[in-house]
Amino acid sequence: MVGLEKAGARRRPTYRRSGWTTFTGWAALLSAAGAVGCALWGVSPYPPLGAEAGAAALAVVFAGAWIVASRRAPEHVGLAPAGGRGLAWVVAWLVPLATLACFDLGFMVAPEYGRETERLEAAGYGRYSVTVVRLAGDPVRGDNASDEPVFFHTDLVLSLPYADGPREVTVPGMYTRYEPPTAGSRIDVYFAPRDPRPDSPVLEDGRRWGVGVIGTRLLIVTLMPVVFAGALLTGALRYEMPRGIRRFSPAVHLPALGILLLGLLLLLPTVLGWGVTSVPVRVAAFLSCVTPGAALAWAWRSA
Repeated sequence: MVGLEKAGARRRPTYRRSGWTTFTGWAALLSAAGAVGCALWGVSPYPPLGAEAGAAALAVVFAGAWIVASRRAPEHVGLAPAGGRGLAWVVAWLVPLATLACFDLGFMVAPEYGRETERLEAAGYGRYSVTVVRLAGDPVRGDNASDEPVFFHTDLVLSLPYADGPREVTVPGMYTRYEPPTAGSRIDVYFAPRDPRPDSPVLEDGRRWGVGVIGTRLLIVTLMPVVFAGALLTGALRYEMPRGIRRFSPAVHLPALGILLLGLLLLLPTVLGWGVTSVPVRVAAFLSCVTPGAALAWAWRSA
């Protein structure tokens, strides 16, 4: 009899939910998705990354609002509803895409380089065929393997067709194959025809490094693991997503949010443009790649 009374007195499970918890929770997820999307698309071509930082800050604010709303929401008796599949899809793809965004930010260019690239591209920067006016030094034959073409390094005076009139510019160490260059011959260089600056760069190989996944050569290499991970997580989360992930629990969500905040802190120097090309900043950006998956793993295991 005593055992029956104890069993009857056992407290039934409860959960807290309201319209505010739904709104703030989805707002946090969608803001985070916006930050990831902006980073991958390269909305801010170089630091400071204003759009990405704003969306990430908004996600943090909404996450805090979700915690507050969850603590104040009315209590319901019973198991929390399983909900639809929308959350599973969003989380399954947001985690690998966020990992890719963190990885890509590790290759972010310095603000000075970005501003220079923007200025040159606006002035028509690209590869052009120009005329050799004369040689500015004796051609130096390069040493190469016997089965490869002969090449020469030569200082050349080139005639460049700038928008404000032709200019003669001396370019050191130009590379030619088979035969040394001669006056009147054509050669390819990179320059900006509409750049009025007298010291505008003229380079033999002046290709400039892009920013964002859309602007890098790493797209195929990095996208395939993301597609695989997204498909795998979608199947796993649709099959079984712990109910505890949907409703705030300090033991589940506070450590997970702390891991995500650590990732944002690791990315902060890159986002603000502080020593972007230095080794510590790049290493910190690459370390942040671990945080989205680690946060999901903690929430899954502890929910």
